[in-house]
Amino acid sequence: MKKAKMKLSAIIILCAGKSKRMKTKKSKVLHSILGKPMIFYSVGLAERLKPEKIILVIGKNGDDIKHALSGKKVEFAVQHHPLGTADAVRCALPLLKGLKGSVLILYADNPLLTYPTIKKLIGTKNKTKSRLALLTAKFPEPPAFGRILRDQKGEIIDIIEDTDASAEQKKIKEVNAGVYCLDIEFLKRAIEKIRPINRQKEYYLTDIVKVAVREKMKISSFLAPDPLETIGINSRTELVQALSILRAKINRYWLENGVTIEEPDRVWIAEQVKIGQDTVIEPEVRIFGKTRIGKNCSIQSGVRIIDSIIGDEVEILQNSVIEASRIKTGSVIGPMAHLRPGSVIGRNTRIGNFVELKNAQIGDGTKSAHLTYLGDAVVGKNVNIGCGTITCNYDGVKKWRTIIEDEVFVGSDTQLVAPVRVGKGAYIGSGSTITEDVPAFALAIGRGKQIIK
Repeated sequence: MKKAKMKLSAIIILCAGKSKRMKTKKSKVLHSILGKPMIFYSVGLAERLKPEKIILVIGKNGDDIKHALSGKKVEFAVQHHPLGTADAVRCALPLLKGLKGSVLILYADNPLLTYPTIKKLIGTKNKTKSRLALLTAKFPEPPAFGRILRDQKGEIIDIIEDTDASAEQKKIKEVNAGVYCLDIEFLKRAIEKIRPINRQKEYYLTDIVKVAVREKMKISSFLAPDPLETIGINSRTELVQALSILRAKINRYWLENGVTIEEPDRVWIAEQVKIGQDTVIEPEVRIFGKTRIGKNCSIQSGVRIIDSIIGDEVEILQNSVIEASRIKTGSVIGPMAHLRPGSVIGRNTRIGNFVELKNAQIGDGTKSAHLTYLGDAVVGKNVNIGCGTITCNYDGVKKWRTIIEDEVFVGSDTQLVAPVRVGKGAYIGSGSTITEDVPAFALAIGRGKQIIK
């Protein structure tokens, strides 16, 4: 009978470091990479692995991390004194009470780790029936990581930290990636046996290997296929390096899947973004969040898109900003348009330069070509919004809605003082201030009479 695989019961993410080299007042794991905090990468990876518990070990001043993750199903342990990585794990042990199976230990400052690599590490542990499995990496010129020491049979016998390594040991190319998958019961027992016998006088989690060797337990390892995914972030230089690595990887994927990115080194696309074939993206574009872009779109230079849905054959012209909005097929946006959250743009619609929308629904075929603000508005089909039109939606206390029905013509420099409704087919004369509802097919003019003396 085949032995059942040991389930992954918990994931511990270590994020209690002081971020000294970042020279920052906030936690380093809250610094952004491609539009989202660094810590969201490790938490997102943990969520995909679906353990029973995700535990974050934070420092005593970790309230900012708690706040950032307030919508996530995670638990927190606090390391009050920075006594090393093994001590950080010890702080999480009470939250493992009642759990059996395996626990995975990650670092919050490793945003490049991939799901396939971690799945293979877990699979290695199960396949070899080992009590402890390590993720390792090989670098031509290793960074300041702990070196993997092996015996003549190739078995792991120790990890020596870079600060404690001899000159000869520093020549070893295989390094510890800081990711461990191990039995919960072994972890609980081993943590209590680790002592601060090193130059830093800290409790090293790497010493768990010494415990396993002393107890003659099987240790397995999985070599990361790309060593770059194991790098950590301890400085702003490393932050930028990680961003560049991730950006290049994402852009290469889209180039190989039918999307033209004219200058990949000058385009930033988040991991969760989806883009349709034959879309063309010009330089200096940033696409973040859960954005979805359809086929045959044109995204011109300087555009920023966040958490938005873009239909097929949409053109977004230079320096436009799209936030939490939806644009349907065939529409043209910009240049220098700003779609704020809650905006929905219909098919074949034109939203031109210096037009700002906020919580506005714009119907099919409608045109607002320039210099307009439409906030808290519902605009029908085939409406013409003249230059300089404003919906006056805020009275100083409350926001009100403007409704413009189909086929309305709004003349230039019009103020629509909400709440107000303009009926189907109505005309608004230029320069008008409209404070009352306008009936369908009526002409409304609300301006002072011209006087010539």
